[in-house]
This record gives sequence, structure tokens and C-alpha cells, in this order.
Amino acid sequence: MAEAFFQSPAVWIGGAVLVVLLLLLMQWRTKSVLQKQQDHQRLQLRSVEKELQKANKQLLEVRSVVVGLGQRVTEQQDIIQHLNERIVELEQADTDGRLYTRASKMVQLGADINELIEECELPKAEAELMLSLQKKIAGKEKVPPLSGHPNEFEPPRAQRPKGRR
Repeated sequence: MAEAFFQSPAVWIGGAVLVVLLLLLMQWRTKSVLQKQQDHQRLQLRSVEKELQKANKQLLEVRSVVVGLGQRVTEQQDIIQHLNERIVELEQADTDGRLYTRASKMVQLGADINELIEECELPKAEAELMLSLQKKIAGKEKVPPLSGHPNEFEPPRAQRPKGRR
């Protein structure tokens, strides 16, 4: 009888229905689990997209700041270059001043024209001028009048010293 029971089409149909129901139940559970995973991944994707948008905005801000800083650096480099050029100009001007100061001291110490030309690298005309000016300052050489009138620098007769009449 047990064999007849298992050979009955109703048992086979019932078993098949049971297997189909179990398969449908497993499919439904699998689908439910997959749906939850898909929903979770969608949420993660949205979160990542928001973070990406936020990072892109920050990148644009940083980029604009870097561009601004680049412009400032360029401006500062231009200023530094200008200042370096100015320093070189001032050093050259100061070097010339030092040469003339040195030449003046050498003249005061009795240097001749050849020493001035060699030591201070002055042209001959400037060396002669330095010697002439130093002599005039020391009172060893008379300063010529500006207008050419010989008595222009002489005091009037009433103010002249007694021994010069």
C-alpha cells in the first residue's frame, strides 16, 4: 500500500506543488534579500554622489584660491625683480659715490693725478677737476669770478681791511 500511495498521481502533484511552493518561497526570500541589498547600494551610491559633488565644489574653491595665489605670487615676483633691479642701481650709484669719496680723501692726503686715475678709475678730466676743486677748497687756488669782472669779489673800499688800499 505504501507503494501505491507513492505511485498515486495526487501525491506526485502534491509533491510537485510543494516543491514549487518551496522554490517560490526561496525565490521570494532571495528576491527580498536582493531588493534590500539593492536599496542599500542605492543609498550608498547617493551618499557617494553627494560626497563627490561636495568634493568637486571644494576642488573648484581650492582651484580658484590657487589661481588667486598664483597671481599674487606673480605680482610679488615682479615686485621682487623690480626691487632687485633697484638695489643693483643703488649699489652702482653708491659705488660711484664711494669712488669719489675715496678720490677726495686721496687728494686731501696729497695724491697726484696718476694715482687718482689708477686707484679710483677716474677719467683724466675728472681727476684734474677733483685736484682743482680740492686746491680751491683749501684756498691754494683763487676762485675766478663768475661775470669776468676782476673786482667783483672784493669788498667795497669802506669795508676793505686797512692794509689793502
